[in-house]
Amino acid sequence: MKKYKTHVRAANMLLEALGELKQEKLQKIKQKLEDFSCKCSDVPKYSRKYNMAISRCWHKAAEKIRSRMSRDLNDFSHQLEQFKNSIDTDQMKLPKLGDVVAELVQIEDELGEIKFDFKARTISIITETIALEGITFGSFEIRLYLYEIKKLTFQSPYKIVALDPNPAGSNCDVTHPHVSDENLCEGDGFIPIRKAIQQGRLSDFFTIIVQILQTYNPDSPYVSLSDWEGTSCYDCGYTVSGDDCYYCEECERDYCSSCSTYCQICDTTVCLGCSYECPSCNKPVCEHCADVCTECNEQLCKDCLNDEGLCNNCQEQRKEQEDEELKEEPTTAAETKPEIQSDSVGQTRISA
Repeated sequence: MKKYKTHVRAANMLLEALGELKQEKLQKIKQKLEDFSCKCSDVPKYSRKYNMAISRCWHKAAEKIRSRMSRDLNDFSHQLEQFKNSIDTDQMKLPKLGDVVAELVQIEDELGEIKFDFKARTISIITETIALEGITFGSFEIRLYLYEIKKLTFQSPYKIVALDPNPAGSNCDVTHPHVSDENLCEGDGFIPIRKAIQQGRLSDFFTIIVQILQTYNPDSPYVSLSDWEGTSCYDCGYTVSGDDCYYCEECERDYCSSCSTYCQICDTTVCLGCSYECPSCNKPVCEHCADVCTECNEQLCKDCLNDEGLCNNCQEQRKEQEDEELKEEPTTAAETKPEIQSDSVGQTRISA
């Protein structure tokens, strides 16, 4: 045993964790037993009420009590079956120390070196490089948290950590088709994994997980292998290949062809949210190629504004105004000489 001193220490920590799990299971059975006892205590109450109704010929009351008992007995039988199943399935026998040490030695023989972190209370192994259908995902660390084993009935006490991550293009949290945010989609391995932990069969526990990582189930991936190297459109979420992916230079995100366009003035690629359709010419433009009319403040593309920043309507209105002002402007009168009227040239008019 001296040779396996660390293995013995880890085995003792595992047995302690399994003891906490057993205590949790016993506490749950205790609670279910109390609930079941409460249900059983209702039977004498019904019996007294029913007997009283019969003895006093309260037939309607007796019928109501009988109907209520029938409903409660249906529930009672269902709860009785659940209680029995819980007692049968929650039986837990702790393994022996020597058996757990032998399991740890077997892991090293079959799966490689074990990593013990006694401060963090974890037992880990590192897989070989995982590759599925030509896509390499790197190696993974399967890390079992001993202090989390007591939560086994409702929470997985282990994580799948990508050491050389090649995440899905559409979701960086998915490092394997069946691993998201370091959590494994166990599928049919759900029950075998929990039984292996509960019984201290760590060799089977690690082996089952390695087999799941080496297998691709096309019916239940977080991201399918066909979409692995694609990019998710920020707007609609559709995964597209690199050739069909468009980068918006305004918001700096990736979009599919349906959710993107380009500025028809400067040819910049933009998403639909960052583009603007000119109400005058209906061309999509980026925000840098749009401006407001200095007169009416309507936003238009720069092609629909003149050098003075005026739109067509404001240009016409200004021209009409200038024409009106020209019509109303007074003309300058030419200088005229005074006229001298005479009866005849060279003669003086003398009155009689």
